[in-house]
Amino acid sequence: MSANYQFSKSIDDSSTFGGAGNTVAQNWLDLAAERGLSSFDRRHSFNMNWVLTSQVGTAGSRFAPDSWPIRLLKDWQLSGALTAQTGTPLTARVLGDSAIGLAQTGGVGSGRAEATGLSLVSASGFFNHAAFAIPAPGEFGNAGRNTIPGPSRFGVDLAFGRSFLLDESRRRLEFRVEARNVFNQVNFTNINTVVNASNYGLPISAAPMRVLDALVRLRF
Repeated sequence: MSANYQFSKSIDDSSTFGGAGNTVAQNWLDLAAERGLSSFDRRHSFNMNWVLTSQVGTAGSRFAPDSWPIRLLKDWQLSGALTAQTGTPLTARVLGDSAIGLAQTGGVGSGRAEATGLSLVSASGFFNHAAFAIPAPGEFGNAGRNTIPGPSRFGVDLAFGRSFLLDESRRRLEFRVEARNVFNQVNFTNINTVVNASNYGLPISAAPMRVLDALVRLRF
């Protein structure tokens, strides 16, 4: 078994080149306002992997070498991986006529929303929707870049199988069942943060649900 935990923080004023992901500067005369968490910032990340192999049939086994428990229980293997991560940050944005300033540089993207001063913490939902509003006409929004915590992720993958020795030439038949996201955990990957959108504050994408595969392989 192996496990690792990472604590990290990344700050920049643009996480990509060329404005991909709505990262064009809102006001080209105020680049300091772009400073914030990187779009790939992930504060906490924990990963664990393990492999468990049947001890039946190995040296010191309590069963006779040619007994039925040996034939039934040996060579089984259970492996898996666990991932638990906090989400990457999101930016409150506005679209439409209220988004100004991008035409000055020929950029494409969207303007940021106006921060109302209310807490981002919400008893229901991913964040407090009232923490942001549409800026006044002709003004830039003052909400910071990447200030909304994104949805976290948790997943467990498992694999269970066995190899069968076919003859003395070391040919083996392997049978294996694999499950990705074995607990069918819903992991949202993105939230709509456009304040003037009808689905503002709602999830718009998710990671794959549980997937099961069965594998048979002949090794020779």
